Amino acid sequence: MNKHQYAVIMAGGTGTRLWPMSRQAAPKQFHKLVSDKTLIQETYDRVVKVVPNDQIYVSTVEKYRDLVLEQLPQIPIDRVILEPAGKNTTPAFGLIASLLVKKDPEAMIATVASDHVVSNTNEFKATFEAAYKTLSKHDGKLLAVGIKPDRPETGLGYMRMGEQIDEVDNRQIFRIAAFEEKPDEATAIKYVKSWQYLWNAAYYFWRAKDMIGWLKASRPKVMAGIDKIVAIYGQPGSEREIKEIYTKFDTEQIEYSVVEGKDDVMVIPADLGWSDVGNWGTLHDVLSTQFETPIIAKGHHIDYDSHNVLVYAHDKMVATVGLKDIIVVDSPDVILIANKNRAHEIKELLDKIKKEGKHLYL
Repeated sequence: MNKHQYAVIMAGGTGTRLWPMSRQAAPKQFHKLVSDKTLIQETYDRVVKVVPNDQIYVSTVEKYRDLVLEQLPQIPIDRVILEPAGKNTTPAFGLIASLLVKKDPEAMIATVASDHVVSNTNEFKATFEAAYKTLSKHDGKLLAVGIKPDRPETGLGYMRMGEQIDEVDNRQIFRIAAFEEKPDEATAIKYVKSWQYLWNAAYYFWRAKDMIGWLKASRPKVMAGIDKIVAIYGQPGSEREIKEIYTKFDTEQIEYSVVEGKDDVMVIPADLGWSDVGNWGTLHDVLSTQFETPIIAKGHHIDYDSHNVLVYAHDKMVATVGLKDIIVVDSPDVILIANKNRAHEIKELLDKIKKEGKHLYL
C-alpha cells in the first residue's frame, strides 16, 4: 500500500428512490438492504482491504455526522469531512482536495460511493490496486472505474471507450472517448451489445493538487469560497461562517464541472457484480439473483402463489396472494405498494408529496 493513497467514502446523498425506507433523515447508505451490515459499512469493509484505515475519510453533510460515527466507529471525527449543506459533488470534491492536499501534497484520492452493492469484492480490490498504480504512472490525469454492463439500463450514464493507452496488472486502460447521458431502451440495448460502453459508477481516482487546479480553472468562484473555508476549517466558532460560504455554492455534479469537460480521462473496465440499488426494482433483482428465488421478503411475511415480489415488513405481518411484479414496503408511518417495473417513478411520487405539503413523510 502506497502512503499517498487515500480513499474518501461519499455519504452525503439522500437516496430518495428507496423511499419510504430511505428518508432525508436516514438515507439508503445507512440501511441494511442486502446483508446484516449497512451499505456504508459494506463499503468500508471493501475499501479497507486496499487502503489503510488511517487513510480512509468519509465525506458527508452535517446532519448525517452522528450516523456516520455510529456506523463506522473506525473513522474518528477528524476524518469525517463535513459539508454544511448538500450541494452535490463539485463543492464536495473541492473541499476534499483542499483539505487533503494540506495533509499530503502528493495525495492520490479515490472517491467511492457509500450506497452501492458489490458482490465481487476480490475484483473490487484488484481493480482499485491497479487504478492507484495507473494514476501514479500518469501525472495530471483523472481515472474512472467503468462497470461492464450486463443488461440494458436506462437509469445510468455510460462511458464510451477509445484507444487503449496502458496495461497495468494485466488490465487494459483506455481513454474515454465520450460520456453518454442516460439512454432510451433501444440505445441501451446497443450499448450492451458493444464492448465499447461501460456504466459510470462515479468511482474516480485523482491527485488532490490536480483536482484543485481543474476546479480553479472551471469553477473559480467555488474554489475561492473553498479556500476561505479551508483557512478556518476546524476552528472553534467557524461553523456559521463556513455555512454562509458553502450554502451560496451552486448544486452541481463533478461530472459537469470537471470530468466530462476533459478529453484525457482514463478508464479501467471492471466486473464488480455491481449495482447502485437505484430503486426497489433493482434491489429485488440483486437479491433474487443472490438468493436464487423470485420471492424476497424481510420481516413477517406469508404468501400464497405470488411471483417476482419484494416485501419489506416492519412490525406486523404482511400477507400476499397471487401478486406478480409487486413491491410492498411497510415502514412505521408509510406503506408503499408499487409495480416493480415502475419503481423508478417513486421520484414523481415524492414530488407529488412535496406539492401536497406532506413534508413529514419525506
